[in-house]
Amino acid sequence: MTSSGQINKDNISPGSDYKSLPEGYGSTEAVLLPRDPNWMFIYWEITANAKAEVCKKHGADIFQKSKQIIRVYDVTATGSVDGGDQKYFDIPIMVDAKNWYINVQESGRTYCCEVGLVTPDGRFIGLVRTNPVKLPGGMVSDVTDEKWMSVSSDFEKLLQLSGVEYIGKGSGEVAKSLAQRWEMLRAVFSRASSWGVSSLSSHALGKQPSVNKNFWLVADCELILYGATEPDACVTVSGRKVKLNTDGTFSMRFALPDGSMGLPIKAVSNDESDTREIEIKVSRTTHTDGK
Repeated sequence: MTSSGQINKDNISPGSDYKSLPEGYGSTEAVLLPRDPNWMFIYWEITANAKAEVCKKHGADIFQKSKQIIRVYDVTATGSVDGGDQKYFDIPIMVDAKNWYINVQESGRTYCCEVGLVTPDGRFIGLVRTNPVKLPGGMVSDVTDEKWMSVSSDFEKLLQLSGVEYIGKGSGEVAKSLAQRWEMLRAVFSRASSWGVSSLSSHALGKQPSVNKNFWLVADCELILYGATEPDACVTVSGRKVKLNTDGTFSMRFALPDGSMGLPIKAVSNDESDTREIEIKVSRTTHTDGK
C-alpha cells in the first residue's frame, strides 16, 4: 500500500488512450508515399479473405511456393499500370511485412507499386496495387518565374551599395565617394521626412491647401552641402567650424529660401601649412500659379 492508494493487480492493461494501432482494418489496400527524389514508402494490408481467394484460385500452397515481391512500375508516360507496357522491376519481400522502403534510380518520375507473387513458372499474381506517386526531381529547379527572378535595377543598387565603385581608387577619392553615397542615403530619408509636418515651416509650404478644394500641391527643396578632406584638418563653412567624421567627410543641410546665398568653405591642414578654399553660390526662384 502506498500513501496515494492501492494498486489493482487484476487490471494491468494500459488505458485506452495508450493502446497501439490495430494490426489491420479489415480492408485489402496499399498506399505509396514519396519520401525524397529517390525513395518511396509503401504500406499495405491483405486480409485473410483475400489470401483465401488467391489460394482457392491458384492452389493452397501458392504463397509458399511463389516468390513474394513488390513490382515497381514506371508509369510516367501513361499515369497508370493499365495504360501500356511500362518498365518495372521487382523487390523481394515478405507479404506479412506490411510496409517497405523502395529506392529508385530515376527521380522526377511517376511510379506505382503492386504487391504480388511470382509463381515458379514465371506468372505474376497481383494481390494489391498502390496509388501512383510522382517523385520530385533530384536537381536544382528549372523554374525561373517572376517569383524568383532577380530584378536588374535592384541588383544594380545592391552592387553600388557593396562599394564596388571604390576598387582602384585612392584614399581621397574613396572618402569623396563615401561622402556622396552617404548624402544620397540622407537625401532619400530626408525626402521621406519632407512629406511630413516638419517641412511645413519652409517657404513654399507656408501656404496651406484650401480645405474647400480636393486638389492641391505643395513642394519645397533643401540644400545639402557635403565634402571630404584630411580627417585631422579644420573645416569651416560660412565661418562656422564643421565637425568632421572619422574618415574626413562632412555634410550640412540648409533651408533654401528664394534668393541667392553663398557658402564659402575653407579647410586648413593640421599643421596649418596648407589651405584650400571653395565657394559655392546658390540661387532659388519659385514660381506658382497663384491659385
